Amino acid sequence: MATTMQLYLIFFVSIIVSFLITFLLIPRFIQKMIQEGHVVKDYYKLKETFVPTMGGLPILMGVLSSLIIVQLIFPEIEKLLIFYFIILIYAIFGLVDDLVNLQKKIKLIAPFFLAYPIALLNIDTNISLIFIEIQVGLLYSYLIAPIYLMVVANLINMHSGFNGVSGGLATILLIFSAIASYIKYGFIGLIYVGPILGAMIAFMYFNKYPSKIFLGNVGQLMVGSALGAFIIFQNMAWFGIIILIPHIINFLMFVYWKIRKYPHIKFGRVDENGILHVPNNLTLKWVLPYYFPITEKKAMVACYLFSILSGTAGLAYVLLL
Repeated sequence: MATTMQLYLIFFVSIIVSFLITFLLIPRFIQKMIQEGHVVKDYYKLKETFVPTMGGLPILMGVLSSLIIVQLIFPEIEKLLIFYFIILIYAIFGLVDDLVNLQKKIKLIAPFFLAYPIALLNIDTNISLIFIEIQVGLLYSYLIAPIYLMVVANLINMHSGFNGVSGGLATILLIFSAIASYIKYGFIGLIYVGPILGAMIAFMYFNKYPSKIFLGNVGQLMVGSALGAFIIFQNMAWFGIIILIPHIINFLMFVYWKIRKYPHIKFGRVDENGILHVPNNLTLKWVLPYYFPITEKKAMVACYLFSILSGTAGLAYVLLL
């Protein structure tokens, strides 16, 4: 078992290495993606703008570089590698989707099985229901936990569309999850979130408004799976539900949209003053622009504030336990 000083060292080394590698790689990656034509249209700019995508790849490189260093000083590296194996396979799945646009049936079924390695982390199989706890054993490990992880990854993937929204919200929730883990367990939990958190902080320097690079499915599924796996591994399922309230609301709005069979519209537009014009109020990021004249940047900030509020409520829940 690592000492407290070792845990401090491992955490700071992991987050610094992943930050530096990701930060240094992204400018070169942006140039390469532009040269190869791996760009997508930014629909909320007056001038036609195309932005490099698949930004999850330099994040992944930063994470893997961090793990190479950490394995030399962390005595419980097996669990850490299992944890990041889940994130790696979700990243690969997202990359394949970016490149070949997988069928919806595959997107629906495959992520459940990709989450199965979570069962190898010896997670707590008790479910707390207010005043009682229910021991569900293998049912939790091989059904509930993978479903939870899959759902979180997809919630992160769905709540996007404005510059910096998907990556920024995921980073905010990772930070709140790291704080909650520290409150419950001290530094030991932070070892697992350090590599992905450091890489995401570096990425957000380039993804903030106006974005120079987008996450792509490779990045959104990777960071979403990291958040879901960390919440489950740290036995913080109820905390996770609380901090994900904006994402859950966004999903329920999407379900209502589908039930009513409204036309599928993915993007709005901006006028000559930069004011957003959105087709409806059936996705969370469109609610404020639908009723008020605001810019994309202000809409992005509003999304951040929603997640900061839900994250604060989650921390309050943890402190009250």
